Amino acid sequence: MRASVRRSVKALLDGTDMVTMLAGAVSGAVTGYTYYPTGFDTDLRLAATGAVALGGAFVFTTVADAVLAPLRRRFAQADAAEMRATAEARVAEARGVAVPSGLSEALDQIAAAAEEDAAHRAAQAAYRIDLSNQLLNNPGRWRGYTNGEATYYLAPGTVLHYRREENERGTPEPRYTLLTADDPTPVPVTNVRDIFEDLVPRARQMAEALDATVPSTV
Repeated sequence: MRASVRRSVKALLDGTDMVTMLAGAVSGAVTGYTYYPTGFDTDLRLAATGAVALGGAFVFTTVADAVLAPLRRRFAQADAAEMRATAEARVAEARGVAVPSGLSEALDQIAAAAEEDAAHRAAQAAYRIDLSNQLLNNPGRWRGYTNGEATYYLAPGTVLHYRREENERGTPEPRYTLLTADDPTPVPVTNVRDIFEDLVPRARQMAEALDATVPSTV
């Protein structure tokens, strides 16, 4: 239910309470004054009428509360939910996260969060292959993707790839592989030394190729 409609109905309910109380009081006053026993003291007639009026107001409001209780409870739950949503939105804004205005914007935020999550998971699990705490544990160097994978730029044409893969027991474990532009075959990496041993011959080949293209000045 829209907030504006809910506020209008709540105002109507509040007005109903007043009308019900007045109706009960008037009905009680009329009844008490009209059917006051003729044999009783006339000086007590007004007092008795007032007492009956109060009783009528009480009876009417009690019945109305019982009838309207489910509706009031529903509005109370809606108000509580709205208050929680407002509080959560304020907390999100305080943390610098804008509250999405629609599904498309929400998906954009979730996609960005998924990419950031993948980058942090890749950096966090990098201790398995690099205990130096100097290189691969920096989440800022990782590029995460929405599918949970991530890549780490090492050198031109060479990246370290991260993904989670189930082992023989069915438990997901991080897997790191080396990917290069000149060879599509992923190279498993279990230690940062594996990266070093793979890049050294590549660097040597690049140096030799560069030397071959540079004309000799001798």
